[in-house]
Amino acid sequence: MPAAVHILVEPEQVDIEYKFVVALKAKLDQGVAANAASHLSLGLVAKAAAERPELLPHMSFLNFPDADGGAHAPVSGLSLVVLEGRPAWLRRLRHESSSAGLLCTDFTAQMTGGSYTDQLERMSRTAEAELDFYGVAVFGPCTEVDPLTKKFSLLR
Repeated sequence: MPAAVHILVEPEQVDIEYKFVVALKAKLDQGVAANAASHLSLGLVAKAAAERPELLPHMSFLNFPDADGGAHAPVSGLSLVVLEGRPAWLRRLRHESSSAGLLCTDFTAQMTGGSYTDQLERMSRTAEAELDFYGVAVFGPCTEVDPLTKKFSLLR
């Protein structure tokens, strides 16, 4: 059994050299955008845990204690930047992030509506070139992530 990875860090251990980015398709309905961003964020951390556990400490999860001694954890001390852009940019971001070895995940229109079995069936019938990307999430060093996301705008 692999050694346990400690995902909570101390405030002085926050790794500001890394960042989270969620890039969404421009002009998505607010509810769809929130759903996609949530799935992307969950997927990114799950993928790190399953495939790249050495990245978990770089995600800088902290406990935010309140004045009464209550714990509010885990919450990352890093910013999670939410961007928007054209569908072709999302496809390119997914490809370039993956090619660069960055941790990334995506969320498509085919992953919505009905049950997860319906969604799996839709995905299995859709060629990659036909997927309607709602978003892509990326985690990695700022020096590698920033050049890939410079065309995107902040989500407003």
